[in-house]
Amino acid sequence: MSHRQDENTQIKHQVIRPKSIPSEKSFGTPTIWLTYSFAPEWFKDALNEARTGQDHHSRRREIVFSVCFVESYLFEWVRDEILNRKYDELAKYFPDKDRRGTCDRWKELIKNLYKDNRIKKVPNFGDSWWQDVRTLVEYRNGLVHAGASRPETDSLRDDEKPVPSKTTLDQLEAGWAVRVVIELIRRLHEAAGTSTPAWLIEP
Repeated sequence: MSHRQDENTQIKHQVIRPKSIPSEKSFGTPTIWLTYSFAPEWFKDALNEARTGQDHHSRRREIVFSVCFVESYLFEWVRDEILNRKYDELAKYFPDKDRRGTCDRWKELIKNLYKDNRIKKVPNFGDSWWQDVRTLVEYRNGLVHAGASRPETDSLRDDEKPVPSKTTLDQLEAGWAVRVVIELIRRLHEAAGTSTPAWLIEP
């Protein structure tokens, strides 16, 4: 094998390895942290469903992948950009055994970042885009926790009916879930005064 082939092999190997970030703790003892970012991969999965699938199977996958994306993105964005990879500080914003739902966690964390002067402002959670996020998360919860599997009849109260129903999934526009999370991330970066990632593209 030539020297150039050896070099290319090494470069490829380095690209696929998780990030290894040295950190200094007390007394100068070096600590190696291994990290990986799943958010771009979840977004790619959701985007693929939005672009290629037109049935309810693709809509349910697009919904689940989109919410997995926003949950991963929030943690990874704070980890890498807000805290600048000071991993010892993560517990302040992501306490162990935090059982809050996705929407509550987003709102409270962003408010805490603002209170700590880490972002410029708090988004307006009273706008329609936030209601879309809440609906998306409700659909994800229904799919994952079997709320979507409830039997349905006209006499049921709204809170007894399946969410989302099969009819809802059939009628849902391809790309709706992806556009909802893109707007969420756009609002997040607007509040922080930073730019959205280049890979966050419309379906």
